Amino acid sequence: MTFTATTTAPVVVAGATSGAASATLTITAATNCVVTVTSSPANPTAGQPVTLTATVTCDGTPVPGAVVVFTAAGGSLALGVGTTNASGQASVTTSALPAGSSLVTALVVSASTTCTCVGVSGTVTVNVGAATNCVVTVTSTPANPTAGQPVSVTATVTCNGVAVPGAVVVFATSGGALQLGFGTTDASGQATVTSSLLPAGANVVTATVVSASTTCNCVGVSGTATVNVGAATNCVVTVTSTPAYPTAGQPVTVTATVTCNGAPVVGAAVLFTSTSGALGVGVTGVTGQASVTTSALPAGSNVVTATVLSAGTTCNCTGVSGTATVNVGPVTGGRLTAQPACYVLNFPPVPWAFAHATFSASGATPGSTVTFSVMGSTVCTAVADASGNASCTGNLTVTQALASTYTASSGGVTATGSLGHCVN
Repeated sequence: MTFTATTTAPVVVAGATSGAASATLTITAATNCVVTVTSSPANPTAGQPVTLTATVTCDGTPVPGAVVVFTAAGGSLALGVGTTNASGQASVTTSALPAGSSLVTALVVSASTTCTCVGVSGTVTVNVGAATNCVVTVTSTPANPTAGQPVSVTATVTCNGVAVPGAVVVFATSGGALQLGFGTTDASGQATVTSSLLPAGANVVTATVVSASTTCNCVGVSGTATVNVGAATNCVVTVTSTPAYPTAGQPVTVTATVTCNGAPVVGAAVLFTSTSGALGVGVTGVTGQASVTTSALPAGSNVVTATVLSAGTTCNCTGVSGTATVNVGPVTGGRLTAQPACYVLNFPPVPWAFAHATFSASGATPGSTVTFSVMGSTVCTAVADASGNASCTGNLTVTQALASTYTASSGGVTATGSLGHCVN
């Protein structure tokens, strides 16, 4: 007799004592669960979301309501827990799988069915490719600006081709010689700064990521673009004054910057005048700047004009002028005023010393300590001089640099001043 299946029960064959006899043995399939596991996408990269799906069946019929635990690396890496739906499927999505071959196990820990499901598992091997680094691309508009014309430079940051939002990007010319500012990428992965500081000629602008929350290695990654700036046509004279809000009788320094095609004009004679008369004559140095200091400005609004009297340059500078309004306050004393401040990016910037700014205040009690704070944190302190003026320079974090105001406090009195990026 030959049997092609085995059983623990006796099989009896009845027949003649000689010759051939036969019997039929029916083997019933065992009623155990079957767990199959799939992954999508089939070939992910490290950090890319992967959806793992376990299908639980009993005799080919879906088992709903089963609780399935997903693990990898021999159970040491927990990926999540899912409950099967009416189709017997449970899924989890994870970005935790490392580069390489990962054996993912789906284990049933709870199930209500006639089959023996608890403890039954299935596996799938997910081959994860190495993550690529961030890619930073840089563009500028307009395509052919002239010196002094505002230029918008945009950096697009992507990780595995996907936009990276919230990344902080610093823009500068090669070697950090000229800092243009910083921006934070939006939902499209783009950050933009606008500057009028690029001189005539070919400017290589570099956009460097200094902070980013992504699975890719983005910090330190940069991209470049060459911005070809054409020559400006005529001289430009810009006028500034310091301090920004003097009091009557306080010395005020007025500075004129003379440029030709965006380049400093050296040796130009500049006449400074105001509504109350002439303030003096200065000669521009290697930076194209000439200054005069005067205490003659009366209280009120004073329009100061700087006019080029002579200049040895290819531009037509003689007679070109610029103006600035100097608001002089009365000598009242005791009124704390925070002057506008601007920051300059440190290079290379780091999160805790991202930029630095000089803060100043007037109207403080002479000899008192003035505390300058940004977003509630003290940046620096200074002692007010005999005129009630105080100033100091302190570093700003990335977050503080995003603030638009700062506070100066002394003797229980607090004043608020504006804070922004220095444009020149």
